[in-house]
Amino acid sequence: MKRHHGKRIMLWGGIFLLLLLLSACSNSGDNASDVQVEESKKTIQYTTITGEQIEIPAHPQHVVYLGDKLGDFLAMDIPVIGNNLVHASGRFYEGKTEGIVDVGNPGDLELIMNLEPDLIINTYSQDTNRNEALSKIAPTVPFNSALPYRERVTEIGNIFGKQEEAAQWIAKFEAQSQEMWDKLQLAEGETATVFLQLGKTLYVMGNRSLGAIIYQEQGFAIPPAVKKNIIDEGLTFATVSEELLPEYAGDHLFVLILDNDESQTEADRVLQSPLWGTLHAVKKGNVYIASAKWNTDGLLALDQLLKELPQWMQRP
Repeated sequence: MKRHHGKRIMLWGGIFLLLLLLSACSNSGDNASDVQVEESKKTIQYTTITGEQIEIPAHPQHVVYLGDKLGDFLAMDIPVIGNNLVHASGRFYEGKTEGIVDVGNPGDLELIMNLEPDLIINTYSQDTNRNEALSKIAPTVPFNSALPYRERVTEIGNIFGKQEEAAQWIAKFEAQSQEMWDKLQLAEGETATVFLQLGKTLYVMGNRSLGAIIYQEQGFAIPPAVKKNIIDEGLTFATVSEELLPEYAGDHLFVLILDNDESQTEADRVLQSPLWGTLHAVKKGNVYIASAKWNTDGLLALDQLLKELPQWMQRP
């Protein structure tokens, strides 16, 4: 009898210990969950590009980004749940926008509200009424997507507490960029111009988007007319009439064409015009035609763009 009684005591003791372990694990899991909840509730004071101080989540988990540089946020693993996906074109976006809700352009307020974001990044902040409406849904940070990539990526790092990651991205790209320019071996003072054909309108780009890449310190020089009439005026781009083409054209011409029939037809007309044939770059065969999707300095595109440029120029 005593032997059986002893076994029962050992059995109940084992069960008791098991229950204690399970309880400890459960409490540990609850604690971890509580920590995550507490982390998600933390806020910081952030000074926007307009000088306004607002309270934003320290670790946002449901971000709606309204703008054309979604690739920056995806590359830096920002948890974007909504975007106006009309801008997310190009093969560098393939397979990377799944799960992101298209909120329309510039963004349907009801759709955005239904997503229950904890932070909104708004490129279209010039509309005061709209910005106020967005701020009632979630803390809203005005954002300038036209900034050169160094400043833009640094700003994203500051908003999301990813300063070190932002610095690493910039360093990585600059190293790759230096390697590309070393291979291209440009002559000192060689100039280049970026023309952009959108529908029937022809634009000249300044030092933004593709211009931010080709006008790097070790890259092409900026034609005087581009510097004077666009960059010095604080513009991103400007329309140009056909008769002014010789004034803006550099030693190399990058012609970017929107992928639709109207843009292609108009570009063909310009490229076959007598005036175009008189340009120095055309005579030298220094004209590179590509899709307007490459008019970018977004993080997702940069790696591929650095490989594309030498191929356009047919250099190793």
